Amino acid sequence: MLGGPRVAMNVRSFINGKLVQELDDTPEEEPPTPQKSAPRMLMQSTPEKVPAPATERSLQQASECQQKALLEALVASRRFVVFSLPNCPQCDQLESAVAMRGVPVSSIFVKLEKGNPEYPSLKAALAVHAGDCFTFPQVFSDGAYQGGYGEVLGKLESGVFDALFEEQFDATPTTVQRWVDDRPIVIFSLPHCPQCDELRVMLDGRGVPTAKIFMKWDKALPEYQSLKAQLIKMIGRSQFTFPQTFVKSEYQGSFDEVAAKLEAGHFDPILADTFGIVSPAPQVSTPCEQISFDEDF
Repeated sequence: MLGGPRVAMNVRSFINGKLVQELDDTPEEEPPTPQKSAPRMLMQSTPEKVPAPATERSLQQASECQQKALLEALVASRRFVVFSLPNCPQCDQLESAVAMRGVPVSSIFVKLEKGNPEYPSLKAALAVHAGDCFTFPQVFSDGAYQGGYGEVLGKLESGVFDALFEEQFDATPTTVQRWVDDRPIVIFSLPHCPQCDELRVMLDGRGVPTAKIFMKWDKALPEYQSLKAQLIKMIGRSQFTFPQTFVKSEYQGSFDEVAAKLEAGHFDPILADTFGIVSPAPQVSTPCEQISFDEDF
């Protein structure tokens, strides 16, 4: 036999008609584990963006933008516009208040319908001005947001819109006349007015609740010129000074006239009826004792 290490050989034989390979002494090497292929790297170039399909939300946002544009256009096209709802008590009350001032409500009220598909978008457009939580009506004037029912009614009663209504709808302003008719006594005054302050002191001395009868106007407010024009028309004087006084809807005059009437007791009955103020007792002068003279004096 030849020397050297024995080399194992693979032996093949047929068993039951099949070719069988017998293992030799050398351990069979395990086949190499196939390596996973590295993930495909994306190309650095950005592919062209494909427009996303329109969704219900995107369509709703588009609708809100459109409705906002329509609302802003409507507000800009009208000097006074009121957005309201059917069967809305506050809307009806504001409508009546405006109509009493000679304004054609059909030309300023825009009624929204909750059942209209566009209502949510219109409401969202109003919320930009009124806030997320608001009630109807909602009012705009000269392109500016004026507020809801309470705010607008207060401005209406203060004469804020008198000039606008007169210019736009030829409506005669009646704010000052309403104040005069609604109060038994009303005195129109100004800040930093010495005669106004003096008349107030005189009435305070008589126990009159002056806070209830004095109405202080402000020259800096836009509505002042309209209020002054109304007062001029009512008193028939183009030149006058403050204070100006009305009693039972009748004009009483300026400071000197009113002070003289107050001193003379002219207002005692109305002060007694309205405020329960008793007229001051008349001052009775005590006669001096007669001096007797004798015949020789």
